[in-house]
Amino acid sequence: MDNLVQPRDWAEDLVREVVRNERLGVRLLGGRAVRHLARGRVPEFLLRPPGDLDLFTNSHHRKQVQQWLESMGLMPEREFNLLNGRRRLMYWCGKEKIDVFVDEFRMCHVLDVGSRLHLQPVTLPLADLALTKLQIVEFTEKDMRDTLALLLAAHLTDHDEPGAFNVRYFGETLARDWGLWRTVTRNLQVLEHQVGTLAGEDEPATAELHRRLQHLTAVAERTPKTSKWKLRAVVGERVRWYELPEEP
Repeated sequence: MDNLVQPRDWAEDLVREVVRNERLGVRLLGGRAVRHLARGRVPEFLLRPPGDLDLFTNSHHRKQVQQWLESMGLMPEREFNLLNGRRRLMYWCGKEKIDVFVDEFRMCHVLDVGSRLHLQPVTLPLADLALTKLQIVEFTEKDMRDTLALLLAAHLTDHDEPGAFNVRYFGETLARDWGLWRTVTRNLQVLEHQVGTLAGEDEPATAELHRRLQHLTAVAERTPKTSKWKLRAVVGERVRWYELPEEP
């Protein structure tokens, strides 16, 4: 049987393989990761339709992931991969693009999470996954919905375990980087204002989301900050603290 992926189902084929085969060393990002974690656990209106497929791996598994994607019929963007492959890879299925982040998630801010893949099957750990959303400066409705669905589905703890949102790790990550802290805390405030609109038809969900957002905000505020954070805080917003990534 020809293993070339058909356009209508290529993404689901890849998702099923990630779910089935943990030895690939690849994890889901974005809306598809949120759907995998939250479907059946949160109100359906919080879940958006599947969008682009983004993946994460580390340098140890990079070549293995490249071989897997090509075996599934995806076409590499060879020049981009040659220039950027240490940190990011790009593949195509027809006109659909797949991004693969390697070792770090670099968009508006940099999240160094390559060493944390073993903590959670199928997706990045929930705190890291939430940070990939909350680090977005131009925070859109789809990003808000993904974040709220993830927070409502998560089990909040102070340690790493599958299916858990490590609140202590979340706070300590922000405490090392003032720029990331500023963007994330701003987006938590945005979510506080928007949660009634996005989840208002479900009063228990709305109340729980308010509680969880307030808890994360409190953690971000009270976690002791590093010297690097304090030095950057002196400059504050007089110097831009984020990047606006362009689509390659």
